[in-house]
Amino acid sequence: MIKRVYLADELAELPPRGVEAQKIRSLLMSYGTKYDFCRFYVSESVIMCEMNGAYVVSEISEIRDISEIVDFFKFAGFSEIFCSDNLGERLSLALNCNLETISLMRCAGERETRAELDKAPNLSAVYEILKTAFDMDFETWYTDMSHRIRHGIAKARTLENSALIVQYDLNGEALLSQIATVPEKRGQGSASRLIKAVCGELSDSAVYVLCQDDLIPFYSRIGFEKADVKAVLR
Repeated sequence: MIKRVYLADELAELPPRGVEAQKIRSLLMSYGTKYDFCRFYVSESVIMCEMNGAYVVSEISEIRDISEIVDFFKFAGFSEIFCSDNLGERLSLALNCNLETISLMRCAGERETRAELDKAPNLSAVYEILKTAFDMDFETWYTDMSHRIRHGIAKARTLENSALIVQYDLNGEALLSQIATVPEKRGQGSASRLIKAVCGELSDSAVYVLCQDDLIPFYSRIGFEKADVKAVLR
């Protein structure tokens, strides 16, 4: 049975590593279990988090029968589900929804340690850079990001005309997201330098980024290699 969790202790079986588990853990550490817009669920085989209709599913044991999970999503509805590639394929067939695969890339190259990152940038200025590449509502993004940063989970970093978010740095794993350069400065290497510099800052952690296939050559050139494939269902 899938049940909603109201106490953090009920999520003790969340794996210590893995992007799905870390995404859930970062939300748990940022918001706890008290907010209705950020909900946590547990069953014998999965732990899930839902925030404003978007779900992250972390597997905690082998899923032989997905009917319970399928019935849950049919009842609850969803805007997005992030999960393993294998589970995503099974769910997409049962839910008759669109499946997109996305590559998990791991930094395996040289990390820059000399660049002077702005480690406390103005979030409004960060948004002005990121909005040129992502469709984001300022109030929603700012409220969430400032909350995560205040709780020590996320970090915003800028270098020259580029910006990115460190979504989390937990248990020796970090995830980079929302990487962008202002349009008039693209193609000049500032995003590459920013990514390498942040990887240098996170020298004690394995650093990952999720990307679509068209960006794999870019990340490969700056020292990333494919570590896994994940699924996004919509």
